[in-house]
Amino acid sequence: MVAAIRAANPQGLAAAYDAYAGQIYGYCCSVLHNSDAAADALQDTFVLANECIDQLRDPQRLRPWLYAIARNECRHQLRTKGRTTGLEEAGEVVDEAVDLGARLRDEEIRTLVWEAFEGLNSRDREVLELSVRQDLDGADMAAVLGVQRNHAHALLSRARQQLENAVAAVVLAHHGRKDCAELSQMLDGWDGTITVLMRKRITRHIGQCEICDNPKRRDVRPSDVTHAVPGASSPLAPRPRTW
Repeated sequence: MVAAIRAANPQGLAAAYDAYAGQIYGYCCSVLHNSDAAADALQDTFVLANECIDQLRDPQRLRPWLYAIARNECRHQLRTKGRTTGLEEAGEVVDEAVDLGARLRDEEIRTLVWEAFEGLNSRDREVLELSVRQDLDGADMAAVLGVQRNHAHALLSRARQQLENAVAAVVLAHHGRKDCAELSQMLDGWDGTITVLMRKRITRHIGQCEICDNPKRRDVRPSDVTHAVPGASSPLAPRPRTW
């Protein structure tokens, strides 16, 4: 594909689009939260890839290289609209390891993870999207994020832990209020949305409360959590006929 693109053979770009556009579109949706904006970012990604193909030193790295371009295009859109990307947010690393145990049905787990996912900062959401939904390994994810491999590994480890913490917070927010007066008071007037601040407050409470820190009151196994990370489900438009 790379050789064909470099030779200005339109079949090369078309093949790359068919192979990777769906996954990259899902990633753009996860960053921009808008299907039209994601489609624009996707289109620009392949236009730029076609123009800058000589900058790709290793043809075997085409996939992460395309993701890196897409990430830059998403960041450009967010900056243009005056929005804070949050992709460099370090956030607060919670030391408490929340050991989520046991058994909710798959559909309940997905619902919980959807809620918990929104309680993460944008950096953690992006890292989980790249790893779990887009199946990028440490080296490829590091290339997309523009960081060293060990840094990418640390970011992924943190994101997984934060998601587990967030799921525990969602479970307690919905089912733990009757057993803990302090938690009930904390959630007084809560609108049902797990924000970053609410997730941190509940996670901090778990580490300090003997009632809420009881493993028997947890409902999801860590191995179930990241497999249910939400991704974009919007259909992808066909590639331009010129490709």
